[in-house]
Amino acid sequence: MASTMQAAVLHPGNIELTIEEVPIPTPGPDQVLLKVAAAGVCHSDTFILSAALPDSRSYILGHENVGYAIQLGSNVEGIIVGQLYAVWDAVPCAAMSKLPPALNSIGIGLNGGYAEYLVVNAVELVPVPDGLAPEVAAMAADGLLTVYNAVHNVAGLGPGITKRVLIYGVGGLGHQAVQLAKYYGATVYACDYKPAARQLALSLGAERALDLQELTDETTAGTFNVDVVIDFVSNEQSFTLGKSAVESDVFNLAGPPGVVVLVGFTADQLPMSSIDLILWRTNVMSVLYGSIDDMTTCLDLLAQGIIKPVVAIEPLANVNQVLNGLKASEITGRKVIVPSLKN
Repeated sequence: MASTMQAAVLHPGNIELTIEEVPIPTPGPDQVLLKVAAAGVCHSDTFILSAALPDSRSYILGHENVGYAIQLGSNVEGIIVGQLYAVWDAVPCAAMSKLPPALNSIGIGLNGGYAEYLVVNAVELVPVPDGLAPEVAAMAADGLLTVYNAVHNVAGLGPGITKRVLIYGVGGLGHQAVQLAKYYGATVYACDYKPAARQLALSLGAERALDLQELTDETTAGTFNVDVVIDFVSNEQSFTLGKSAVESDVFNLAGPPGVVVLVGFTADQLPMSSIDLILWRTNVMSVLYGSIDDMTTCLDLLAQGIIKPVVAIEPLANVNQVLNGLKASEITGRKVIVPSLKN
């Protein structure tokens, strides 16, 4: 094996990653060296590049990873060389940092998967079911995992539910949320300003797919109401519209309050007051990532074909092109970097 590899490195002050030749990492006693098979490209990567949260560190980006185990540390047991694994990005020592743990994890503060190889702790690995393509399995490492946490755990949806659910933002995560909520039995609505995203939502079973003007008009008129909004945008506009969509009479105590779940990453100040939420019986919650047990569930959902993510693969050399496409809202579904793929 060579001693160096190609990697896409984030340097403070740069708005794009630089493709560099860097040393292949060596696993410590409790670590595993993976040959990266697929790394999903996420909107949070563009948020990091925006420097909205200033960070002086240089590191390899990429936090939605699957790879083949090729070298084991001396203390590692139960990991099979050659097996494909998904990486759960919860570094056990992260809590020791002065930063929030989410900002000191694989691909977000620590070296990630936009590279040919990646070192991870053995306890972070979950085996990928046989036959599941790496670029699809990568969704369980963040995209679908976050969706599952938002829909199932935080919003409290599950098999047999009959609630009305609005998915706001039908992107890499939102289109999977449409499928999961539909699978559970919800009546699913979608909102996105892109025609292609609205069409995708309809093709995946959404009852209706509204543009922003339609949602504004109908919530203002009081003709559109849902039980749950899962907001994959989470800016001032989406939050305002989401609150309007779940408004409920404070004296109508027979049913649960309306729920807004925030998933999207922005630095927007969201307009709310306690009196506003109390009088309209609205609960606002947020979500980030999910548990390692949830990752196993997500891999099973993918392996069974219950969730069929729309993915397209790209070589590592194209990572900035993909990130710029995300910034410009030009991408439908999820783009995945495959380092072994050549231009």
